[in-house]
Formats: sequence, C-alpha cells, structure tokens
Amino acid sequence: MSASIYRSSAVSSATFGTPDVSGLIVTGLTLSESTSLSEVKDSNGGVVAVAASEPVTEISIEGMRTGSFSATVGGTLSISGLDLPTGGTTIVTKMDTKYAAEQFESMSLSARHYGTSMTAS
Repeated sequence: MSASIYRSSAVSSATFGTPDVSGLIVTGLTLSESTSLSEVKDSNGGVVAVAASEPVTEISIEGMRTGSFSATVGGTLSISGLDLPTGGTTIVTKMDTKYAAEQFESMSLSARHYGTSMTAS
C-alpha cells in the first residue's frame, strides 16, 4: 500500500519507502558514493593537482526473498528508483542469506555501480 505524505511548506520534498527490486521485499537500502583520486605532489610533498575520476556507488540492500530473486555474486543487478544511479553497470559483490526460527528468509546484498556500461565476455 502506498503512503500519503503530508509536509509543511518548510519541506520541499520528502522520500518515503524503498525502491522495488524484483523478487525482494526491500527493508533497507544504503548508497555510498566515492571516487578515485590521483594526486600530483611538488618537491616539498604538497599537493599541487588532483584528478577525481572513476565515480563508484556502493549499494547495500536488505530484504526478504519472495522466491523469484535470482541475483548471483559476480553477476549484474538491475535496480532503479529513488536516487539510484542510472545507466552503467551494477555488479553484485556479496550476498548473505539468513534463516532463523520463526523468521522469514532474509538476505543482505552488496553491489558496486560503475558509470560505464559493460558486458561480460
């Protein structure tokens, strides 16, 4: 069921809920963005130039499997919505599945999104 969001004029927008991932009921999602830095130092060790390149988004997802989720470690993941990156390639780097008494099967997934579109060879 979707939620009705009420906000005051002090809040221009508000995000509620989690994105859809086919085969999972998402209970939590974390995005962590970073970049690679290359520095040039002068003879005194001071940084005189910096190149920022290779932006990467680390994605962590927690949820309950609904039976149709089929991601594999090393495989690609298709995910969209909210502020998730678009285009490029998302590769699953880690998956943990948890089984517990009187609990639903749950899983944690880590993936890395690259801005470049790539295919497996």
